[in-house]
Amino acid sequence: MELVIGGAFQGKLTWALAHYGLTMGEVCDLAVSEPRAGAKCYCHLESLSRREADMERYLPLFENAVVVCREVSGGIVPMDGEERAWRERHGTFMQELARRADHVTRVFCGLTEGLK
Repeated sequence: MELVIGGAFQGKLTWALAHYGLTMGEVCDLAVSEPRAGAKCYCHLESLSRREADMERYLPLFENAVVVCREVSGGIVPMDGEERAWRERHGTFMQELARRADHVTRVFCGLTEGLK
């Protein structure tokens, strides 16, 4: 698995497409659809984690793919308890993905930083 993380609108997907030689046809956009087997790239993982409490069941789909996800841990902690609980669940799942990933790349302002 290749994990690409960063803030909103920082160029994560653009970088992943170019770096891994992917096309948009190979991308499963989790903001608008359910995960489908065989995709080479899954983007907007944070959208799926909002809808699904049990993210562990999707790990086999991500094993041989590029996973693009927005970092949600920065900024002001929300007052809403449900929002805080989601951020905690999402962060815990991101830690698991990072442990399993072959490489983790952070994208900020279109620039990359190899974390793993």
